[in-house]
Amino acid sequence: MKYRFTIANRLFLGFGLIIITLLVSSILTYTTLQQNKQLNEEVAKIYSPSVAYLEETTKMIIESKMLIINWVYTDKKQDTPNKNKLRKLHSEEFPKLISKIESVAPNWSDYEQSVLDTLKTVVADTLFPLQKEVMASLNTFESYNDALVKMNAEFQVEEGGDISITTQEAINLVNNLRNSLEKKSEQKNKAMFESLDSFQLFIVFSGIIMLLISLAIAIFISRATIRPILRLKDFLLIMTRGVLPDEKMKETNDEIGDMSKALNKYIDGMRRTSSFAIDMGKGEYATDFKPLSEEDTLGNALLGMRDDLKKAAEEEERRKKEDEIRNWSAQGIAKFSDILRQNNDDIEKLSYNIVDNLINYIDAIQGAIYVLSTNEEDEGEQYFEMTAAVAYGRQKMVDRKIELEEGLVGRCAFEKATVYLKEIPEDYVRITSGLGDDNPTVLLLVPLKLNNEIFGVLEIVSFKEFADYQIEFVEKVGENIASTISTVRINQRTAKLLEESRQKGEELASQEEEMRQNMEELQATQEESARRENEMQDTIDAINNTLGNFDMDINGYIISANEQYAELIYKKTGDLVGKEHRTLFDPELNDIEHYNEIWEGLKNGMPSEMEIKYSTPDGDVWLKESYTPAKNIEGEYEKIVTLVMDVTEKRSKDSAIRAYQRELEDQGEIVRDTMEQISNIKEEYDKRLIEIEKEKEVIEEESRVQIESLKMQIKELSGDDE
Repeated sequence: MKYRFTIANRLFLGFGLIIITLLVSSILTYTTLQQNKQLNEEVAKIYSPSVAYLEETTKMIIESKMLIINWVYTDKKQDTPNKNKLRKLHSEEFPKLISKIESVAPNWSDYEQSVLDTLKTVVADTLFPLQKEVMASLNTFESYNDALVKMNAEFQVEEGGDISITTQEAINLVNNLRNSLEKKSEQKNKAMFESLDSFQLFIVFSGIIMLLISLAIAIFISRATIRPILRLKDFLLIMTRGVLPDEKMKETNDEIGDMSKALNKYIDGMRRTSSFAIDMGKGEYATDFKPLSEEDTLGNALLGMRDDLKKAAEEEERRKKEDEIRNWSAQGIAKFSDILRQNNDDIEKLSYNIVDNLINYIDAIQGAIYVLSTNEEDEGEQYFEMTAAVAYGRQKMVDRKIELEEGLVGRCAFEKATVYLKEIPEDYVRITSGLGDDNPTVLLLVPLKLNNEIFGVLEIVSFKEFADYQIEFVEKVGENIASTISTVRINQRTAKLLEESRQKGEELASQEEEMRQNMEELQATQEESARRENEMQDTIDAINNTLGNFDMDINGYIISANEQYAELIYKKTGDLVGKEHRTLFDPELNDIEHYNEIWEGLKNGMPSEMEIKYSTPDGDVWLKESYTPAKNIEGEYEKIVTLVMDVTEKRSKDSAIRAYQRELEDQGEIVRDTMEQISNIKEEYDKRLIEIEKEKEVIEEESRVQIESLKMQIKELSGDDE
């Protein structure tokens, strides 16, 4: 079997070589970078910080020497900045610096760590203790005046002294340690730069190798792939202009060869398709044609077009027939609309014209209309009445009334749907002619409905079956018939209601005149009551301006009092309301037993009078009080009306008193008569007021009922007119 060196294999081979080269280059690059990264981290994190810390250590040791010399020769005071700085160097700064060095020291060599230990011992155990001895000896101002102490301290810090020698020893240790670490740092940097130089050469050579490999792969793929693709492109460009090439593509053993083979096959198929399309254009629909495949869009489209062309003539015939049916239906609707506009005031004549024209228009044999009617004499019972029948026998004409839900007509009306029967009962209807009679083939019952309301049933029989469009036509005519019947009934009902409305309007006008007279009488009665009330009020005002007055409830508590009475007993009107009358005077100064007897009589409706002595700031005051019980609307005694007269002066003179008593008796009689008249007037007023209220309620109720009845009649008339 010949090996198939496909485009994918070529691409995999070329890109595989490039990927392998890139992979090797990436591995070497990563290894070199990791080595350099490690060397750089050692220099940056270990040796550079170590050298910096050691340089800071050298500076700190030298600074401690300078500060201790300054302590001995310059600063004599106890707390100077330099002395405090030296103390801080011993206690804080040097220990912190040693901690930093110890943090990087684990990465040093054993020798370097031993030198660090020696350095810590020299500084912490020798140098700083010597400095502290000097600091302790010169810790006061007086110690500087002690020559022996001062000389001993100067000897310690001078050249050749212990502090000077120890300081130099510590500095030498730091320098040795720093030189060792600097040398290692230089070695690491040198190794890193050498590695980078090697890596640079590697990058250059690997780039040249990859470039050569890429060029070789590009030339190989161009010769094996790109040239055939360009050739294939030329073929496709020719085909986009609608031209089918005469020559064929070379078929190789790869994907391009597969495309060339498919293109050659497609060109052959297009030639067959073109030939088939030419035959179709000539009208040769019987030409055999096989698509390139099941998914051949053009071939299947041509086959579909051939089928469509075959159906075009049939479709044209069907459209012509539908147009004829639509025209027939439109003409029929127009015809029957004209019939319905005529004789719409005579149901029977209208029904006959409809049935006669309808059976002729749809080529039927017999027909009838049943209209839903109401029997007004039999509590509104409804039934179907045959209003017209054409070509029926005499027996059928006799049976003109059908009860609701009776027979097929009742079923059609109840279901509100068309009934179309092709098997008719033998005894339902017979078609008679001069040659005899026979049972019809089909029966069509159509409900006459409008807005889902049944107005009747249309019945048609024939020997020929009705088409669907004929049934739809009869249903549309049935809706128009129902609308016309509804209009006729509305017109008849409107005329009847208008007549009833006219009669009721006359009755309402008469009732309105009677109601107006009642209202005038009511108004006159109210005016008379108001006049009497004003007269009574004038009388009461005159009494209040002349005499003292107060009213009590049946238990003796004051409910109102005028200014005359309040001034007589030196009180305020507001202070009197709500108080019991007997608490306003002294029982010991008056005949309290007689007062109690008077109250027993007052509760039983007996008027009385009594002179009562009141104690005031200006002396005793005698008042003659006349008590008169007053009733409420229910006839019960509700309060005591009291008139008061001042009799103080007349009581002071015996003769005058007797004369005045007679006068008072006369006035008392007048007052009692006046009070009785007032009471009688008030009772008569209250009774008349009650009668007026009752008459007013009766008149208002009758008016309301009449107005509501009038509104309902007007609303009914308005609804029927609509």
